[in-house]
Amino acid sequence: MKNKILAILLFFCSTAAIKAENLIIESKQISIDKNRQISIFEKEVVITTPENQIIESDYAEYNKKDGIIILKKNVKAIDNEMNKVYADYAEYNEEFKTLNTIGKTNIKTSEGYILEGKDILFDNLNKYIKSKSLTTITDQNNNKIYLNNFEYLTNKFIFKSIGEIKVEDNLQNTYNFSQIYIDTKSKELLGTDIKSYLNSESFKIDERNKPRIFANNVKIDKEITEFNKANFTLCNYRKDDKCPPWTIQSTKMLHDSKKKTIYYDNALIKIYDIPVFYTPKFSHPDPSVKRRSGFLVPSFLDTKNLGEGFTVPYFWAINKERDFTITPKLFVNENPLFLAEYRQIFKNSNLIFDMGFTEGYKKTAANKKKGNKTHFFSKFVKNFENINNNSKSTLSITTQDSTNDKYFKLYNINSELVEDDIDTLKNTLNFTHSDDDIFFGFNMSIFETLKDGYNDKYEYLYPELTFDKNLFNNSVLGSVNYNNNLKIHTYDTNKTSKTFVNNFDWSSITKKLNSGIQTSLLGNLKNINYEKKNISKFKTDTTSELFGSLGLLNKIDLYKKIGNFSEHYLSPKILLRYSPGEMRKEDSNIKLSPSNAFNLNRFNSNDNYETGLSASIGFDYEIKKQSKKIDFSVSQIINQNENKKMPTSMGLDEKLSDLVGTAKYSINDDFELNYNFAVDQNYKEFNYNEISANTKFNSLELNLNYLQEKKHIGNNEYLKSKINYKIGNDTNLGYEFKRNLITNSSEFYNLSYEYFNDCLRAGLVFRREFYNDSEIEAENSLMFKITLTSFGGVDSPKFNQ
Repeated sequence: MKNKILAILLFFCSTAAIKAENLIIESKQISIDKNRQISIFEKEVVITTPENQIIESDYAEYNKKDGIIILKKNVKAIDNEMNKVYADYAEYNEEFKTLNTIGKTNIKTSEGYILEGKDILFDNLNKYIKSKSLTTITDQNNNKIYLNNFEYLTNKFIFKSIGEIKVEDNLQNTYNFSQIYIDTKSKELLGTDIKSYLNSESFKIDERNKPRIFANNVKIDKEITEFNKANFTLCNYRKDDKCPPWTIQSTKMLHDSKKKTIYYDNALIKIYDIPVFYTPKFSHPDPSVKRRSGFLVPSFLDTKNLGEGFTVPYFWAINKERDFTITPKLFVNENPLFLAEYRQIFKNSNLIFDMGFTEGYKKTAANKKKGNKTHFFSKFVKNFENINNNSKSTLSITTQDSTNDKYFKLYNINSELVEDDIDTLKNTLNFTHSDDDIFFGFNMSIFETLKDGYNDKYEYLYPELTFDKNLFNNSVLGSVNYNNNLKIHTYDTNKTSKTFVNNFDWSSITKKLNSGIQTSLLGNLKNINYEKKNISKFKTDTTSELFGSLGLLNKIDLYKKIGNFSEHYLSPKILLRYSPGEMRKEDSNIKLSPSNAFNLNRFNSNDNYETGLSASIGFDYEIKKQSKKIDFSVSQIINQNENKKMPTSMGLDEKLSDLVGTAKYSINDDFELNYNFAVDQNYKEFNYNEISANTKFNSLELNLNYLQEKKHIGNNEYLKSKINYKIGNDTNLGYEFKRNLITNSSEFYNLSYEYFNDCLRAGLVFRREFYNDSEIEAENSLMFKITLTSFGGVDSPKFNQ
């Protein structure tokens, strides 16, 4: 019977009382070992057990006396529920109707779960599969479950395990259990004594975060994960297993994956194990949600001008392109303020509306005017890009309107479009286009000042057109740029200025002489066309004027190296400038600097031009010594004659201007000192001083600013400072102030203490504000603020004096 498909039907009875059962073995080759009294089956062995289990292998030995079938190589078994077992060695027990695999074994369940383990018992009669060895289960979503043992009830589709159990999902989050049940049919998991470690980066706000959930038990199905008696935190571990900076404890914590929301019942927030806030119901979007409709973090209000109150913002995500936020500011003793913001994104464009309304004061007084207060701001921006010709265009439309000048500061309104210290409302239409060598701009604007003391608060600028183009650029003649500007400007009720300016700038190729001097020629031709109305220093008729200037710029670069580490660079330079003709009186406040002193057009005016013969002299000096660097530049203008039509600032109307200079001293990124100054023409008195220092020394950061303007430059002097001291890795002390040295009075000062770590920020801020305003009173305030990372912050009420 060799080399043929054989079938052996073996009948046997153990006792007369037991029903005979059938066992069918098929193979391509069969032999009998008489010494061992076994039958040997080889090549495509197929066994059908009495309980209709199918077992396949490449080799099988059947010992009828012992009732044992040994299977080797490519063993595969399939039960009635279509669960499949794969192994290289197994034994079938005819008496107990069980299949025992020895060594590495894989199982694929009828529901698609994959098991990797060893020494597994397959009992098709009693409908279970189990093992006492380490096993890994992988579900259809590539989530992995690591077990010390398991039992799978094949007719109920349920896995069970007790001991050390670890689940690792496809986002690398881990869950530890002491007991687990998995229903493979309904895709439901039940576990007890759960410790869940959420390692997915999407759940972390800071790379140091160690988000985790500990709970008595958990139930997980397709859409819902439910923790009972749960404790959640986002914070990193602390030394000696101390409590985390914050936790949320709840009787039930439920994650709805379809709604992408986490819900809490009886939530208690603890800060360093101290209960600070309780709510019977609490919910927030899960970390995968970028934007979601719902209430935002509330905050408390307390100002001397409006009293106590609070805000409860609500965000409405209309769709992916649009959203709407309403923020009511509700006061105890004053009418509420309702703020709203609407945003929409289009293809290559975006739109924002920002608006607010309040009925104003409930009780009016001399300094508290009655009436509604409103504002409406909007901004629309659209970009046009053409990749083929490297051109770009932008259209921008901005509107700003308010019914009250003190409204923004009084209600402390700050948003994407609004700042509480705004002093000018702007309504503009702006279009720009640019490519490789052309720029075009169109602008229409209406301005309204919110400052006191203006009889006419409006200013109109429409239209304003600008065109720039590089006409040529070559190695022989140099380069020529053309610019024109058309502007119509109306201000102070009846003053109108219409100008059209054509401007040509030329710069030659720089020549380097044998002496080392670098020389170049500069030229400027300006055609000014204007029509003025009710402006005293201009003609009333349409007028066309032509101005021009020539300049010779000479410069020499000197270099010296001292030792191995010190390099010195000195660049003396002089600009000879001549422009014929007469200019008008210029009233603008121009600040001369070492950079603009060497420009042909030192004040960029559309209706005036500097004339006369002058020389600008100065030098740039730089020292480099290892990580240290010193930059120093000075310049001064020498005029042939006094020109009282030039601005008085910086002495530009004198034969000798002020000597102006800048200095900068830096050491790496830790220290930088900047100094700008102006000395009068007699070199005796400093009329302008501006000093700024930025230093970082270990944990100390200091920013200091000092400004002084006097005599013909201005009348201003103040000191402004900001100090920050970091204690360790989690504490900051800060102090900030600004003081007017002329009036010897402070404008504001802040004193703050802040503690922070990877998941919490807490701070105490004392602020003193000074207003010189008839409606807004100065106030002191003390405020405590705490922020739980990922949930937002809560401000305490201000404690005013």
